[in-house]
Amino acid sequence: TFQICGESQKNVDATESWLKDLILKEQFENSISDDLIGNFDESRIAALEDLQRRKRVIIQLENKQSPPCIKISGISRDVCFVFMEVQKMIQEVKDAKEEQCKAELVYNLVEWRYPGSNNSFVAFDKVTNMKLEDAKIAKKPHLTVKINKKNYKVDLNSLQANDDQGNTINIQRVPKNEDKLLIELPAQWDDMQKERVKLVNLGTSHQEYLEVKRKFGETCSSFVIEKVK
Repeated sequence: TFQICGESQKNVDATESWLKDLILKEQFENSISDDLIGNFDESRIAALEDLQRRKRVIIQLENKQSPPCIKISGISRDVCFVFMEVQKMIQEVKDAKEEQCKAELVYNLVEWRYPGSNNSFVAFDKVTNMKLEDAKIAKKPHLTVKINKKNYKVDLNSLQANDDQGNTINIQRVPKNEDKLLIELPAQWDDMQKERVKLVNLGTSHQEYLEVKRKFGETCSSFVIEKVK
């Protein structure tokens, strides 16, 4: 709030007009459009509301657009700050989705298990399953994981896990493809260099890209493919 005092109403009006022009010159608007905005959960929506409150900007979330859009308006420096924070959120969502995708692929190849009830074994969640397998491939000696909300240090050679009280349990690593026949891989595929999962961006001239484009066009001809991986 401004209070303006002057020798005359004319001077006050002139100062008010000057201040309004100065404020308007500092106003700025920017927007971000990304399909991943549609995956923002309640915690990220709350983070947007917190940014709006702290930085005194206006944030408009337009989820019904395609792709969803976030519009930010306010003082230029605050808009730029919030814009960068929103980009970080989008990257976090992207990273989480890619991690889930990798975890799903690894789970199709191998399953790590810990003891359950009645002498049975229970599968780890898919992300922990992936971390255990990645650690084994990287030849790490140990990895700490959560089992029933308790920390366990897993020995990746002996397949034994110890909690903080010294209790020891056995875990299992069960490959899912041992009994499957080897298949001939396409000649154009890259060597995975012993990696379990590898994301590859397909160029527009790749055979797989062209095949996906053809099938995509059969039902979604009005859309444009940005990338295939």
